[in-house]
Amino acid sequence: MDRRRRFETTVIKNIKASIADIERSYQEAMAGALAALRNAELEIQKIDYLTPNGRYDRSREADLASKGLVTTSTEVPAKRRRGRPRKYQPGDPRPPRKSRAKVRPLSAHRVSNAESGSAKPRTSSATRRASTRRTSGTASPVTAAPARVPTPDPKAAPQVAAALLESTMAGGLGQETIQIEMPEMALEIRPAEQRRVQVTVVENDPEYEAELAEQAAREKALWDALNEPGEEIPPEGLPRQKTKFSMNYDFSDAMDQTKIAPAVLALFPEFGFSTTEPSEEISEEDLKRWLFATSYSDEPDDEYREMRFGDDIRIYRDAESLYKAWRFQLEPLIQRERDRIMVWHTVHLRVINAEQYSASAAKGEMDQDLAFMWMAHRDYIALGNLTDSEHLVWREIVDAMEWPKGFSRIDLVLWAEQDPNVVPDVRSWAGEPKNFPERLRFVRFPP
Repeated sequence: MDRRRRFETTVIKNIKASIADIERSYQEAMAGALAALRNAELEIQKIDYLTPNGRYDRSREADLASKGLVTTSTEVPAKRRRGRPRKYQPGDPRPPRKSRAKVRPLSAHRVSNAESGSAKPRTSSATRRASTRRTSGTASPVTAAPARVPTPDPKAAPQVAAALLESTMAGGLGQETIQIEMPEMALEIRPAEQRRVQVTVVENDPEYEAELAEQAAREKALWDALNEPGEEIPPEGLPRQKTKFSMNYDFSDAMDQTKIAPAVLALFPEFGFSTTEPSEEISEEDLKRWLFATSYSDEPDDEYREMRFGDDIRIYRDAESLYKAWRFQLEPLIQRERDRIMVWHTVHLRVINAEQYSASAAKGEMDQDLAFMWMAHRDYIALGNLTDSEHLVWREIVDAMEWPKGFSRIDLVLWAEQDPNVVPDVRSWAGEPKNFPERLRFVRFPP
């Protein structure tokens, strides 16, 4: 009974009081929000009224109250902080500031003070005298200056100079007006001349055609010198055929399967598959493609693979959980595809370097050993920027390709008297590189 009485008399009463306070606070907050909303809408209407056609019109400021567009602000003005009291109130503005111009009026007050001894008399050289010069009524009696006249034409300079000299003398004699006579000059505006230019079009210029034929002959002779006898220059846009100094490999696009040589493409059955990183975020479609090519490859056809994939998705609930179940098999393959993409540009540069150095050595522009040294040096720098796994993928690709004689990876390693099956140290901290033979170890390079 005591507990019941306490709830009836105290607890319920307090809860009802809290509900009333919440209701009152809600009403106050709602009223404030509605007032703020009305003020914002009035501001928008006021802006639209003051800027007809997009331009501000000051004459409409006085009509705001009649249109009901005066904003009623409920904000309390900020109070002045503690400190010195305000010296000038809103009803008592600051007095105008005194002028600080340094002007010495010529009054009789100084003269009287100087005569009486209250001020130091000025010397004769510093004594000011009132000007006795008479000027016209439009000029100041203190500082008379000639009136401004329009700038005359340069051809009238002698007449104007004489007139100015005469005006200066006239001002000293006290003449009232100064007049400068200007010779009248007439300006004639002539239309721009129209010129006609005759253009002669010469067709089938023999000299130009002879020059083009000579240029084509030089290109054909250069092509014959660099390639096998009887090779034809391929049309523009078609790939170049394999020759002595150029290889039929295109590594410009790491995701274009049509540009890859069959021997290189056979190394990567999962060419172009998704390489989402991290691998756990792989989509269901990409995971399905990976599983069809790897884990489900023992199934007889795609129908059975679809059934197996559906069963695994139902068991593991989503693609992430299914990937974690097959991670031990999928992750090395996904990482190998990532490494292939990373080394693609490095292989592309090696193709260009091999073509350049082999051509220079074949034409006698560079010594054979020097060409091998440059190629080995380029490989050393390129491999130093790759990870260990990327280095192994790079070795697989370049070993599957055909290279000019002496410029393959194995040829250069044997030339450097090393074992081609051992992965060399290509890091700068690993010590002196062993990419040159012993007989060239101390030859100055680059020359």
